[in-house]
Amino acid sequence: MPKINIASFTVLFFLFSCYSRAQTENKIISTEARSTDNGSTVFNTNKADCISLPFGYSDLSKRTTADATLPVIQDENKLKEINSLQFEKSIQKDWVSLSEEYDVFLPFNKNINEKHNPIKIATKFLCDGKYSLYFMAVYNTVRYADPFIEKIYLISTKDNKPVDMKRIYLHHEGEMGWANYTLFNIDKKYIISLQDYEFSESPFTLKPLQKYQLLPSGKFARYFDKEGLYKSDEEQGMVKNHKKEGKWIEYKSNSFIDKQQHPEFTDSYTYLEAEYKNGLPAGTWKFYKLLQKYNEETGEPIINTRKKGPLVYTETYKDEVLEKREGQ
Repeated sequence: MPKINIASFTVLFFLFSCYSRAQTENKIISTEARSTDNGSTVFNTNKADCISLPFGYSDLSKRTTADATLPVIQDENKLKEINSLQFEKSIQKDWVSLSEEYDVFLPFNKNINEKHNPIKIATKFLCDGKYSLYFMAVYNTVRYADPFIEKIYLISTKDNKPVDMKRIYLHHEGEMGWANYTLFNIDKKYIISLQDYEFSESPFTLKPLQKYQLLPSGKFARYFDKEGLYKSDEEQGMVKNHKKEGKWIEYKSNSFIDKQQHPEFTDSYTYLEAEYKNGLPAGTWKFYKLLQKYNEETGEPIINTRKKGPLVYTETYKDEVLEKREGQ
C-alpha cells in the first residue's frame, strides 16, 4: 500500500511540475505579447515592405506660383499614394523624444495634443543599409469631419531605435483661409527635397527649396548642390562636401525665445553665430538679438539693415548632440 501511495505521489508531483512549468511559460509568452502590444517593438523590419525610390512630389522646383502649386496640393491620387504607406501602428507622443531644429514652423514637441492629433507609424518604410527610415504621421481631428494627415516625419533608426527625425510634409489650415504646406520628394540617392508654401494675405509666399541627406551617423544634414561660399537672405557660410562646414551666420525665427522674459523682442528673430562639422552642430552657438528695420508699407524686414544685437543665450554641442543651453 505505501508503495502505491509513493508511486501515485510521484506521478502527481510530475504532472503538477509539468503544469506549473507550462503555466510559467504561458506567463512569459503573455508578458512578451503585452510588451509588444504596448509598442516596445514599433518599427517594421520586413524587407518586403520596403518602398522604391523616388517617392513624393516630383518637380518641386517648378512649383513657383499659386496656380502651379494648388493642383499638386489638391491631387487626390498623390494623397492616396501617401496613405498607401499604411499608417496603422499607433504610438504615444512621449515615445518620440527627438526634437526638431530651432526654426521649424509647428515643432513636434510643442504643438501636438494626442487627444486631437493621433500619431501613427507607417508599415511601409525606406531601407538604407544599416539604417532604416520610417514615416510617422500626425493626424488632425479638430474641427474636421474626416481626420487628415497634418504632418509627416521621417525617422531614421538603427537597431530598431530612433536616431534622428525630420518633418517632410505639412498641411496646416489656419484662420481666415490661411494655410501652410510643406511638400517633399526623396530621390534614388536618398536626397530629400522640401518646399514650403504659405497662403496668406500676401497672398502667396514661396520659401527657398531645401535639401537634406542621411549621414553615416544616421543624422539628417542640409545638402547643397554647389560647393564653396553660400549666401541667402537667411544664412551664409562655407559648403564642403555638399554640407555646412565651419562658421555660419543665420537670421531665423527662434521658437525658444520667451518674449515675457525678453520684452525687447518685438519679433522672435535672432542673429546666430553657429559652427558646423560635417553638416552637424559643433562647439558653441551664440544667439543674439537680431536688429533690423522694416518696410513701413509691407512690414517686411530690410535685409541690409540687419546687425547683431545683445547676446541672449548660448548652446554647446558635443558629439553632434546639444549638451547644455545657458543664459536663456
